[in-house]
Amino acid sequence: MVDPEEGLITDFMLGMMIVFGADIIALVALLWAGGLLSTTVFVGVTGAVVAVYAVWIGWRWWQRRQHHKKADRTPLDELKHQYAAGEITDAEFERKLDQLVEADERVDDETEPTLDR
Repeated sequence: MVDPEEGLITDFMLGMMIVFGADIIALVALLWAGGLLSTTVFVGVTGAVVAVYAVWIGWRWWQRRQHHKKADRTPLDELKHQYAAGEITDAEFERKLDQLVEADERVDDETEPTLDR
């Protein structure tokens, strides 16, 4: 799971790119410059390394986006979603809706100012 407090590119990811990605690309570049590898292999390996990190960053972006979508939902929105998706029955929806209304009324009662004189 992705920690929503972390940035899109973490220190770990950056370190892996530098230690492994850049080293692999540099090694292949040296072999290509020395005539031991063809241009096709050089471009293919470089593209593959870049693609792996692009997919990793894309996956993290998608995971963070999914987390934010869930965090933006209110309990009522979540209940409606579950009902619409068929995850809960009519009776469960009504029971949970009543619980949400009761909880909301309790919060309202607790936050009303009292007049003590």
